[in-house]
Amino acid sequence: MEFLKLYFFCFIWYNYIQVRTEKSDVPCLKKFCSCSRKHSRARCNRLMYIPRVPSYVVILEMENNFLSHISMGTFRNVSNNNLTGLTFINNSIEVLTVDAFKEMNNLRHLKISHEFFLNVSSLKMSFKNLNKVRMQTMYFINNGWTMLPLDFFSDFRNHTLVKLSLDDNILRNFNGSQLLEFSEIHTLSVERNELVIFNASGLHTVHHLVLISNNLFEIPNFCSNETGQSLVPKLSQLNLKDNAIRKLGSSSFKCLENLRELILDENRVLVLKNDTFSRLTNLKTLLINRMPHLSTIEPTAFRCPSLEVLKFVQNEFYFVSSTKNKTFSFDPSNLFKHARSLKKVDLTRNHMTNNPGLFQKIFYPLTNLTELNLQATYIRMLPERVFQRMPFLKTLHLKGNRITTWNQKVFENLTSLRNLYMDGNHIRVINESSFPIKLLRSLEAFDISFNKFWCTCAQKWFVDYLRSSNISKILKNWPQFYMCDYPDYKRGVLLIKYKPTDAECATWSPIFTVIIVIVVSIFLVIVVLFLMFNCQANIRNLIYLFRVIKRKRKGYIRINTSESFEYDAFVIYCDSDRQWVHLELLKHLEGMDLKVCIHHRDFDVGEHIIDNITKYVGKSWKVVIVMSNNFTKSEWCQWELDLVQERRRRHGKDALVLIMYSQIDSSHMTNSIRSLLDTTPHLRYQKGLGEDLFWSAFTNAVRKPFEDPPTAIL
Repeated sequence: MEFLKLYFFCFIWYNYIQVRTEKSDVPCLKKFCSCSRKHSRARCNRLMYIPRVPSYVVILEMENNFLSHISMGTFRNVSNNNLTGLTFINNSIEVLTVDAFKEMNNLRHLKISHEFFLNVSSLKMSFKNLNKVRMQTMYFINNGWTMLPLDFFSDFRNHTLVKLSLDDNILRNFNGSQLLEFSEIHTLSVERNELVIFNASGLHTVHHLVLISNNLFEIPNFCSNETGQSLVPKLSQLNLKDNAIRKLGSSSFKCLENLRELILDENRVLVLKNDTFSRLTNLKTLLINRMPHLSTIEPTAFRCPSLEVLKFVQNEFYFVSSTKNKTFSFDPSNLFKHARSLKKVDLTRNHMTNNPGLFQKIFYPLTNLTELNLQATYIRMLPERVFQRMPFLKTLHLKGNRITTWNQKVFENLTSLRNLYMDGNHIRVINESSFPIKLLRSLEAFDISFNKFWCTCAQKWFVDYLRSSNISKILKNWPQFYMCDYPDYKRGVLLIKYKPTDAECATWSPIFTVIIVIVVSIFLVIVVLFLMFNCQANIRNLIYLFRVIKRKRKGYIRINTSESFEYDAFVIYCDSDRQWVHLELLKHLEGMDLKVCIHHRDFDVGEHIIDNITKYVGKSWKVVIVMSNNFTKSEWCQWELDLVQERRRRHGKDALVLIMYSQIDSSHMTNSIRSLLDTTPHLRYQKGLGEDLFWSAFTNAVRKPFEDPPTAIL
């Protein structure tokens, strides 16, 4: 009982202290800072000092402030906060004094970024009073540094760091001896610099080395010149992604005996040579992704007995027969022959062969695979007796290929398979022979969404099985992305809503065939009789047309040519477009010895304009119509257009040459102009690029002879 009383008293006292503390705590300076009790963080900006912050804040981020001079006094307002994390971003810092971090005994994480005016020497001096025993991570990012003093980290003798980052600077030469004083650095990151030379001496304590997005042309030398021993005996992960490495060979990865993960993505390698990775006796994971220049894989390139994970993604490499593609070279029988420990292989976004024999040669050695990823590898068929040689295969990715059907033996006896992904293929029908029932019952994840399912009686087995079993519980994206694609009237219908009955899918009887033939024959006879009765005029016209063609060949019908007319062309245009017609169009036509009639120059003086138009249109072989917005607004132009329609009716569409001088707005488009444009080809004028092509096509159109007269005229 006494114990309960004591516990109750302590509980009341604790809550009392908490309430008093919260009431007396320093409020967050909300105008310039944002504070988070959940994350114990405060972020401040637009200040010229470090303000007081609530007592729960142990992580302080100062960004976009004006703090040119940082000393111990700068932190007096947060001296009681026991800060563990401190970040400076773009504060125009110039100097950090020797005593700046003197009272920050709990500081574990320091980040200095975008401080382009910072004196590196003063930063180095401030390390003297930094509590290096507690320090875990240091980030010096995007400060515009081109080099570091050799003694920059001299005060860290026998100390350790979880991570040191020098990302996004302008370092061209990195000398690892600068880190010689550390007793251990777990991760060293020098991403997105301009490194050309990398000296690994002094990195004997580094576990992870990140050199992403630099300008390295070759693998750095990790061997000591004097003894030949490794300069990085503890290195387990090396990331060389996005450099300019062009060559890899058997000596590229010497002295990396403890390396377990190697990342070579996005380099410019052309050839993977024999035994490139054979010296890496402890390598477990190898990433060679997005290398579009890679064209050759030599027979023993992947010789590495310890390798367990290979990611060879988005290289667009063609794993096809050499007779079909001369650009890419590889040996299918030896490709994975010397990497039998592989457990996971990812070949996404390459070109896999559809030759069953070649497919088998590539994958036969991989008897220890647990996961195989062949997404988007252009597979159209699945060969037999390949996956059965992988007794431990648990996950198979076949997403985004072109698979339609496969033999029932493909998925037999896959006792370990638990995850099968075949979404985004061209699968139409799933029936009782597609997958063994035993396999379907053992799967934990199954995805065949986004396929082109046929909602016909051939699909009845699958939709019935979906309703009678629990397979829908393991189907990914069910039911929203399982839709009918055929027949057309069911396209877009969810497969779950397709419910064929036994009556609909009954076996077809020969009697039905006989009945259909009889009905179709009767229907065809009725159609023929109907057409003969209702289309007599059209049939007579067709006979008449053949007679006219026959008479024309004998010379009984005169065919008009330009020699039969006084003018080669009559031009109809709006007065607003006169300048272009006179200076450009006439110049080109008359320059080709064509005679052109325009009303400003050739009409008879004193005669009515209507008589002139009728007279000279009759004297002209072709009629050129210059169309524009102004043309559609002119009543005279519309009248002239109606007049020449008779010419088109008698001589066909070649009697008119339409020029779209400027685009006609929809508000000015009339029914007669729209009908004319829909039935008669027109040329579109465009000044500059393509103008010569326009004039050539226009001249040919004016000179082109008429086709046969329309049937209605004959």
